[in-house]
Amino acid sequence: MDTLSTAKEILFKEGYGFPEKFIQDCALMIALSKIEQYRSECDFFEHKHLVKLEKFEFSLRQVKGEEDFKKEEDLDDWEFAFNALKWWEKKADELRIS
Repeated sequence: MDTLSTAKEILFKEGYGFPEKFIQDCALMIALSKIEQYRSECDFFEHKHLVKLEKFEFSLRQVKGEEDFKKEEDLDDWEFAFNALKWWEKKADELRIS
């Protein structure tokens, strides 16, 4: 028996009569992993700066004539993680609904 047949047999035995359902479940597992990763990154920055993202960004933008490159870099990283978290949460919800 070839490896593809073995894989199909295992999937069928585990209740995956259709490969689409297996792919959907795998994609959901990836999405949940990414959600955890980006949530951890957001939590890291929130604990580091002791404020929520919106307040951190607002306070950083209020300072005129001065730049704090470390804080700017944190803001960029934090915003990226926040946006990625929202994107992955949306995709996970879509996968759960279908």
